This record gives sequence, C-alpha cells and structure tokens, in this order.
Amino acid sequence: MATLTVGGGRQVRYRRAGSGPPVVLVAAGGPGDFWQAHQVPALAAVGYEAITLELPEAAGPRDELTALLADSVELLGTGPCGLVGFSFGAQLVQGLLVHRPDLWTRAVLVATRGRPDPVGGALLRAERALHAAGAQPPPPYQAFFQAVLHLGPRTWEREGEILDWLDLFEAGARTGGVPPEPPGDQADQLAGLHGVTGPVLVLGFQYDIVAPPRLGREVAEALPAGRYREIPDCGHYGCLERPGTVNEAMVGFLSAPVPR
Repeated sequence: MATLTVGGGRQVRYRRAGSGPPVVLVAAGGPGDFWQAHQVPALAAVGYEAITLELPEAAGPRDELTALLADSVELLGTGPCGLVGFSFGAQLVQGLLVHRPDLWTRAVLVATRGRPDPVGGALLRAERALHAAGAQPPPPYQAFFQAVLHLGPRTWEREGEILDWLDLFEAGARTGGVPPEPPGDQADQLAGLHGVTGPVLVLGFQYDIVAPPRLGREVAEALPAGRYREIPDCGHYGCLERPGTVNEAMVGFLSAPVPR
C-alpha cells in the first residue's frame, strides 16, 4: 500500500488496481480493506482503475477530513474522476460534491445520510462515551454488537455465514485495542446538496440501522441529478452481504452514457 503526504504532514494510504478511467473509493469504518474483496475486482474487470483511500482516523472534524480527501484526490493526479463513498466516507464525498466540483464526474453514495436523526445521534454519543472511558469490551461482546449493528436478518438466518462474520469481527476486536473515537459530526448537509449538478446515485440498504434508507432517499431527493436505489435483504454492510447487486448498480451507473 502506497502513501500520500497531505494536510501538513498527515499520511493517507491508498491502493490502485486495474487500468482505465479512475474511480476513487472512500470508506471510513468497516472491516479492513473494505472495498478489496468485491468492489475493486468488479471495477477493474470492466476497465476502471479502482483507487481505495484510507484516511487517518484521528484527523479531526468532518470539514478537515473532507479537505484531506480533496488534497488526496488532487495528489493522485487523476483529474476529474468517479467517486464512491461508504457511510461516513460517503458524507465526506458529499462535501466534495458541494465544494470541489472540479474533482469529480459522477458519484455513488452508499449507506449515507444528510442530516442527524435520534437513533444515529444516540449511537454516536454512546461510541464517544465508550472511547472517553478508555473501555475495551471483551472481543466476543464487541463481535456480537458489530454483527447486530451492521448485518441484516437474512445473514443471521444463515448459521454458517453468521459464525464466519462473528469470527471476523472478534479477530478485529482482538487486534484493535480500545475502540477509536468515532469521526465526524451530525451536521445537516442537505441544503448544500441542492447546488450539486452532476449525476449521483445513492444506494440504501433495507435493514440498515446506522444509515436508515429513508435518510439516503432524502440525500437523493436533495440532489438535482440524484437517483436512489434500495438494496433488499441486507444491513449496513450491504456491500459485503449483497456484493453482486451492489456491484451491478455501481458499475451500471458509472458506465452509463453522460446525459446530453
């Protein structure tokens, strides 16, 4: 994995795969190498260069992270490119859509939101309280909590698959130490999106607790050229639970002819 030095010396790691028009993928949170198992191969297979960015967790507020993202895209030297963001990474991409239209051609926002809501606010406060206490719950507890929060009920019904997920989450908990302070804030982004003119696809997941589908639909409705699609039978990690459907929607949108 290569490294960019941006924002006064901060390090942003990135990885490139494939060749062709560039697509930059941003995920803040999620299992390590979030995009590598499914989305990167799908993009590379149809003639894109997939560039995954790993922003530093402790970079600061959302506006600062958005600036780091903009600096990173500029340093990559791709010119205007496709953008894909997941969860908080999608909120950072939304900042670029508003403030740096010169950096992108079209964008896919996955499991995103444009405003605070009571459940999301409660989760953010709980995670910050856990971080402030310096607490490290036992790995099996962390694994179960992550599975409840991020996976859809159909995955829980497949007993062998859910055991694999719990093993994956527990392995991450054993190496991760105290959970990091969650990034970002709950500021409202919807008003700023009204001035974004480029094409944007918003993907929501039917059983997403972290970014409920109705909040993603609001983002699409705020965008003049936004469209919304909901992926059924999955939770917040729908990119990993339903990768074929997600990849079909993402690649199809990125490859569609530019409207005249």
